[in-house]
Amino acid sequence: MDSGSSKINQDILTTFTLGKKSLSISDISRLSGHHRHTVARYLDNLVSSGKLEMRQHGQKKKYYLSDIQPESSILNFSPHMLIILNIDLTIRWANDSFLRMINTTIEAISNLSIEALHLDDLFGPDLVAAIRMIRTGETRSEEARIEREDKVTLYLFTISSVSFQERPALVITGEDVTEKRALQEAIRTSESNLRLITESVHDMIIRWETDGTISYVSPACELLTGYVSQELMEKKISEFIHPEDLPRFQNGNHEQTVNWSRLPSSFRFRTLKGKWIWFETTTTPRLSESGEILDYISVWRDITAWLEAETKLALSEEKYRRLFEGAKDAIILMELTENLNHARFREVNNLTCQMTGYTYQEFLTLSLSDIIPSSMQDFFQEVVETFRQNEQAFFEIDLVRKDKSTLPVEVNAHLFYLQGKPVVLAITRDITERRKTEATIKEAHQRLEDILEFLPDPVFVLDAQGEVTAWNRAMEELTGTRKNDIIGKPDYACAISFYHQKRPVLADYILSRDESILFRYNNTDIDGDKITADVQTLHPVTKNRIWLWIKAAPIYNLQGEIIGIIETLRDISERKIMELEIRKQNAIFEAVSRAASDILQSKSFEDAALRTIGLIGEATSVGKVCLLEKAPASSLQLIKSELEWDAKTGVAGRTRSPFSLRIKSEKDTSVIQSVFSEEKPVYSMVKDLSEEDRRVLEPYGVKSILLVPIRIRKDIWGAVGFLESNFERVWSRKEISAVEIGASLIGSAIMRFEAGENLEKSEKQFRTLAQNIPGIVFRVSLAGSDMEFYNDHLESVTGYSAKELASGQISSLIPLIFPDDKQRVIQAKKESIKTGESYEIEYRIIDKFGHIRVMSERGRPVADEKGLVVSIDGIIQEVNGAFG
Repeated sequence: MDSGSSKINQDILTTFTLGKKSLSISDISRLSGHHRHTVARYLDNLVSSGKLEMRQHGQKKKYYLSDIQPESSILNFSPHMLIILNIDLTIRWANDSFLRMINTTIEAISNLSIEALHLDDLFGPDLVAAIRMIRTGETRSEEARIEREDKVTLYLFTISSVSFQERPALVITGEDVTEKRALQEAIRTSESNLRLITESVHDMIIRWETDGTISYVSPACELLTGYVSQELMEKKISEFIHPEDLPRFQNGNHEQTVNWSRLPSSFRFRTLKGKWIWFETTTTPRLSESGEILDYISVWRDITAWLEAETKLALSEEKYRRLFEGAKDAIILMELTENLNHARFREVNNLTCQMTGYTYQEFLTLSLSDIIPSSMQDFFQEVVETFRQNEQAFFEIDLVRKDKSTLPVEVNAHLFYLQGKPVVLAITRDITERRKTEATIKEAHQRLEDILEFLPDPVFVLDAQGEVTAWNRAMEELTGTRKNDIIGKPDYACAISFYHQKRPVLADYILSRDESILFRYNNTDIDGDKITADVQTLHPVTKNRIWLWIKAAPIYNLQGEIIGIIETLRDISERKIMELEIRKQNAIFEAVSRAASDILQSKSFEDAALRTIGLIGEATSVGKVCLLEKAPASSLQLIKSELEWDAKTGVAGRTRSPFSLRIKSEKDTSVIQSVFSEEKPVYSMVKDLSEEDRRVLEPYGVKSILLVPIRIRKDIWGAVGFLESNFERVWSRKEISAVEIGASLIGSAIMRFEAGENLEKSEKQFRTLAQNIPGIVFRVSLAGSDMEFYNDHLESVTGYSAKELASGQISSLIPLIFPDDKQRVIQAKKESIKTGESYEIEYRIIDKFGHIRVMSERGRPVADEKGLVVSIDGIIQEVNGAFG
């Protein structure tokens, strides 16, 4: 902001120190000495920045010094950039994060345009373009890459058109997403490794319901117990646990119900071969949102070999030490007092020292309080109480290392007696990597849910029982059904929400493989375990007809079993409408092609025209098609004659349509006159035509028309009229183009029949003339060596009819020519064809009665437009009478 603007702002604020608490615009203008319009403009900025408040008193606005914290100062606490623009894209306000980015103050940029700030240089042209394209009530997102001081930062900008401080504005927020993008890449890597980790872990992962029914077992089960996973599914855990180990976690002394929340940390398990093995377990209950236990997930490790080694350890110190030091986990042996209140470290292995950083001697001098953080002392006391009751405990805790850093560990502690004294064996495992993996997996799962939520296509997921387990935002917008109202609902709930009826959807086919489900869809395509189809239906909210492309695919668990189905929907209405238009155009083209064939077989123009408009009418599915011949210029009528095809009756014939009622007028031009004068197609809704046109068309129920001119040579002969009474039809450009071809075909038919009539008339005159010529008038077509006679003198001269002399030679008279003359005649005609010059020759023939006659033949070759001889025209006369 320049010094002049700062002075005006200061002058306005000074007027509020002159005594009055509130001032009108007129008061401020008078006291500050500035023009009223200038004051009004600067007051808006002062109110926006929070320095003044405006209150409405009736029809007047009163301004006060602000005595509350302005919104701008609150928004400055946001870590994101925040910019507020006026509708004209000038800066209304910006927070400190943005001001620090461009190294300026709010006073310096207030009311400046985004061009003046050169935002495109800083954030790139795409962001500025997105700001310019935003519409009222719309929100857009755009990413920008900023490089400053050799550092690249990614920002996600959200642009919203809202009302800010009761005035329309554009609010732009910029979030630094550099770290998020890096995390996304790490998550993708972790997700690809998650399945590998689960499949390759040597411990057995097992899940059971609250009644002890096993619902999942990892593939390691077969390696450890001999059972394949499916053999344990739906069985009770208690069927496989040693009877001596089972009562220790029953409720009470005689109750038979097992308290699965207190599963012991170790017990014996019966293998497929009947052998008992020891498992060390970690059990975690999975809770619902209300805190109820849904089921239990436990990790079981086979410790049979370790326990056997422990037994041998008591017999052999050397074997004990070898096992003790070779263990892959840290092992701590503690000696307890009789009341189990105090513990003293008695033995640790080398791995314990490596994990904590203490030497062997240093560690033995420590107490539990030295390696347990003070923040976890209360939790550890709870563990101690649990250990006293169960003589074992399994828990996770942090250990304090020698360098004061903490190490997360998993501890499995057992009480046993060694040489008559109670001791605790604590097997301790470093779980640093596991915690990182769990955190990454949790974050990855959350990210996957977010991705599903913000996919642009509507998506929902069913579980194996058909219950809805996922329903993204696009699905909410499509159906109007909120996620919270449908998640967990079975019995075709998704179909009721979308199709408003209880029926299977495409996803249900994957669950049931019921072929009848596919009858509801079009163009089904099954590719392995995936299926795609499309369907035409009504929009659940707008009720408009839409076309949807649908894809459904199964979701598998680690055992390859289907645990759910995901279905994706995509609106393909625009593509389908285009396909329908092309189909209509092709139908018209096909009708035009068929009409062209019919025209060639028609005996009259009216017959050909009626067939043509009937075929085009059926192809366009229009109510009526009229063929309108333009009246002469001297006539008051616009139409001379009409042919019409009616879709209801399917009949075509000569008639009088509503257009016959329209006459030429100087005060207004009819739509028919427009077609004849402009010589191009015209289509319109009848309601948009002139009053006179509506008067003659509306009584017939016509709602829309299309008129296409018919051109013959350079003149307009008439027009083809399409009348639609069912609805206000809008013709596509493709349909109009196809109909124009049909109109051109009708024009060609008119010229063909006119030419045919003229040719027939001319040929009739020629044959009359040829009949009076003394001699045989003929034409020889060289293409087929056919000889055509144009009078009846052949039979009177030769005694033969034309049919009897059809020889396929250069002249039908060749078989009659005297043998000595035949070669000379043929040679003369060939020479004439070769040179293009006329010929004249005499020769003898033998007529049907054996008489020899002397004939004189004169002929000339006839060439086509390319100069090639195509026929010979000539006359044959008898030189003297017959002689025998």
